[in-house]
Amino acid sequence: MRTNFSRCVVALCLTFALVACGGGGGNPGTASGSAGATTGTTTGTTAAASKLVVSVVDASGTSVTGISLGTGFSARATVKDANGAPVAGKTVTFEITGSAVAVLIPTTQITNALGIAEVAIAPTSVSSLGAATIKVTADFAGVAVSGTTDFAVQSSNLALSPLTVTSASLPSGGNTPIQVTALIGGVPAVGVPVNVTYTASCGKINSQDTASGGVSVTTNGAGVATAVYDAVDAAGSLCSGAVTVTASSAGTASRSQSISVAVPTANAVVFVSSTPSQIFVAGSGALDQAIVKFKVLSSGGVALGSVPVKFSIVTNPGGVGLGAAGATAPVTATTLANGEASVSVFSGTIPGPVKVRAELVSTPTVFSESQNLTIASGPPSQRFMSLSAETFNIEGWDIDGSSTQLTARIADRQGNAVENGTVINFTAEGGQVAKSCVTAQVNGISQCTVTFVSQNPRPAGGRASVLAYTSGTKDYVDVNGNNSFDSGVDTLINVGDAFRDDNENAVYDASVSGEFLIPRLGEAACAGAGAPFPSRADTCDAALATTVRQQAVILFSSTNPVFEETSATAGSVVFKLRSSTNTLLPLPAGTTFSVRATNSNTTDSLTCAVDQSFGTPVPNVQPGTDPAADIATTGVVTLKECVSGDFVAITVTVPSKLSTTFFVSIP
Repeated sequence: MRTNFSRCVVALCLTFALVACGGGGGNPGTASGSAGATTGTTTGTTAAASKLVVSVVDASGTSVTGISLGTGFSARATVKDANGAPVAGKTVTFEITGSAVAVLIPTTQITNALGIAEVAIAPTSVSSLGAATIKVTADFAGVAVSGTTDFAVQSSNLALSPLTVTSASLPSGGNTPIQVTALIGGVPAVGVPVNVTYTASCGKINSQDTASGGVSVTTNGAGVATAVYDAVDAAGSLCSGAVTVTASSAGTASRSQSISVAVPTANAVVFVSSTPSQIFVAGSGALDQAIVKFKVLSSGGVALGSVPVKFSIVTNPGGVGLGAAGATAPVTATTLANGEASVSVFSGTIPGPVKVRAELVSTPTVFSESQNLTIASGPPSQRFMSLSAETFNIEGWDIDGSSTQLTARIADRQGNAVENGTVINFTAEGGQVAKSCVTAQVNGISQCTVTFVSQNPRPAGGRASVLAYTSGTKDYVDVNGNNSFDSGVDTLINVGDAFRDDNENAVYDASVSGEFLIPRLGEAACAGAGAPFPSRADTCDAALATTVRQQAVILFSSTNPVFEETSATAGSVVFKLRSSTNTLLPLPAGTTFSVRATNSNTTDSLTCAVDQSFGTPVPNVQPGTDPAADIATTGVVTLKECVSGDFVAITVTVPSKLSTTFFVSIP
């Protein structure tokens, strides 16, 4: 920053000096042999008769031995021949040797009619001090002529005027312009930029924090450095009392001024958040506590710390506690440095909305109330778990990637939607299923969907078990009607550990490779169960919490059909469509069949034709819970005017478009 400042100072000063000196025209009123001048030395016959005298002159043309900032000074070279006559039109070159305390602009000039050439000279910066040498050279027919003179850079007498503030008394969070004038030799530093650094004991200057260092401001063309003071620090805290603002600049005494800032007054309370916005009834086994947060602000909208706030319950559906479970008395807290104060809210046994009020202890009419805090009935309930499949019998035995959508719908024990974002997990015996989905309410109903696709492994029998599960609660009989589970009073409907019943025998078989188990370490005796809600026997406990679960079975139907004729008469043909590999299974859902009847006797007056067909397309077939059940699809074709000897062609087309034709003769 100092380097840029110095360049700016030099440029402006030298410009001023050039204007004052009239460029290279010299000062005809000053003798070339004045005090401080040095005669040049030469070599060669022609050059020996020439004279080059160097001097430093002020704005009036008087020779001086020192320069300072703020007035125009020039380096002058006077060139004369052997007869003492001025040499006009001669190019001379100026340079400073020794300490870089001053600069020259420009560094070359042509002598005027009086043999004089001048360039501006000025201190490098406001703080420059010391001595140096000016050397001037000229060329005469190839022979160099030079001259030198010494000079000093003297103190520029920089000072700052008293610091002024527009308003020495500010309201809380207020601001005011401040300014100071840079003086050189007792007059404003017009055209000379000066860096001024402002600091404040509290608050900001030009919206910048001064705690770690000052804020630099450069004076304008009139020598004035203007800034704005704000009575709010970088962290947003309000200043109060006496604040000291200081202006300083290198090489001069600083200036300070005191500003009186009023003590902040709280006049607003705003609701910030309820975290989470939904909790569950006490005793449900789910989260039953929320943190409600408010903020206290000043009239300027700045957060205020150390302000007492009183909390109270405005809306209580039943048993809600403030600060502690079951406590309903008001609670007082003090705001933190960020202006926030919070209180814990504990659920009761009745679901419904809760509203908390926060008011200033000093001014109860200044208050705010919480928003969107709700007590829900509870977490997912085993009794309200439901898993459905878009299609059960997919074309999955021979084809990878045949898909179906599995949708889990879940509610609490009151049949109400559970909290959005409840994670439902999935695991499959065969094929592939997405590992989880997150519930969202669709028309107020909690649900989520995953995709299941066919691939290896393909279980024997073509039945792939899929288990959906999540954390939740068992059901219970609320004997005392308080909507809360009371151990020893209410009747718990117990279930054991959830598992995936791959072989569908209603028993968890540790010896069966791959049967998935979710242990909860219960050891109490209880009956086991199979699909759709598999439960391992003798793994119960007295707790309400459990793994909510449901199992579905996806059928891997074959691409190749098996046609089985059940009966054939002149009036109808009844048959079954089976999967070729697993013949107890139907063909894939969506399989169609078309029928064509052929009259074998063209001499009679009858025309054998198809009347109606039943069973096409193949529907979505529920797998049931018995893997030994025959669930192949039945097809029926009714005929008209057919007799013995006629025949029927049945063409079966599966979803992958493979078609197979079967022929049935009418006996």
